[in-house]
Amino acid sequence: MNNPTQTMDIRRDLVALLPRLRRFALTLAGTAEDADRLVREVCSRAIQKSHHWKGEGRIESWLFSLMRTAWSDEIKKRRKTQPSSTPKAQGVVSATEISTMATSDQILLSLPSGLASVFLLVDVESFAYGEAAAILGIPEQAFAERLCSARLRLSEIAPEASERRA
Repeated sequence: MNNPTQTMDIRRDLVALLPRLRRFALTLAGTAEDADRLVREVCSRAIQKSHHWKGEGRIESWLFSLMRTAWSDEIKKRRKTQPSSTPKAQGVVSATEISTMATSDQILLSLPSGLASVFLLVDVESFAYGEAAAILGIPEQAFAERLCSARLRLSEIAPEASERRA
């Protein structure tokens, strides 16, 4: 049975982590509506599965892993119910669209699918490569390659976005 104090701690931690969870959800889902739905699902799962949290390591690693799993489950459901359509493709952004982007969030979300999450975990959330790779369920070498691709893509975008602001 759940220890009431442990459940309350997880709920408190969830509230404190909501902005970070939403930011990560945006990199996975690509739209605010899907991201919000994903955050609600993950918070619900975290509370239901709080007995699995042993208090070892960082709770955000556990929550981000839950989120990645929940998003993978959602993609599988969508493929079963709508086999002819595919999830929203991220990263198909023209140079004109990039130049009109107003915020760093929009620029980050313009990265091809998978790259935004990698960049966010290391360069925004400050996870170590190994921990971030485990969250995403990919080998560390593949993670490092994706991070390099994300940084290169952002370095290409940065001059275009800064020219617009000047």
